[in-house]
Amino acid sequence: MTVDRALWRRCRRIVDGLTIPVPFDPARLVDSLAGQRGRRVELVPMPGGASQCGALVATDDADYLFYATSTTRLHQEHILLHEVGHLLCGHLGDRSLAALPDLLLPNLSADLVRRVLGRSDYSAEQEQEAELVASMIAQRARREPAPSPAPPEVADGLARLGSIFATD
Repeated sequence: MTVDRALWRRCRRIVDGLTIPVPFDPARLVDSLAGQRGRRVELVPMPGGASQCGALVATDDADYLFYATSTTRLHQEHILLHEVGHLLCGHLGDRSLAALPDLLLPNLSADLVRRVLGRSDYSAEQEQEAELVASMIAQRARREPAPSPAPPEVADGLARLGSIFATD
């Protein structure tokens, strides 16, 4: 996937403006976003089914992040971060219904649901942007915090212990 520099810089600015909780927890990140946005952002688990995707649905009162639970915890986290990416990038409107047919109405034909909901998909650039934001958040979340220096008495003890095993 080739990402143009302007898109990369835009995503980097978005992610740099976030406070990533330590230890990382997607629910805590979403709670923080809700506070920053001044509106509810709710996680909606979608159990079962063959679909392993998510959706962002923005209403007048709240934003809903749907995510599949029929996959691994790591994949669930990435799905959530992708939907958070759409939210942070402002990809709202009727396009936010893009994945709902598979999630909410798996027994109806996708064509019928699209006609009823007036579904339209995110653009390729919006998907790329949300995916890049998700990956950048995940990368920052996985960074280990810099180790704090050991107190002098601990450092001295470790040095003495190390000298016992030193091979000269």
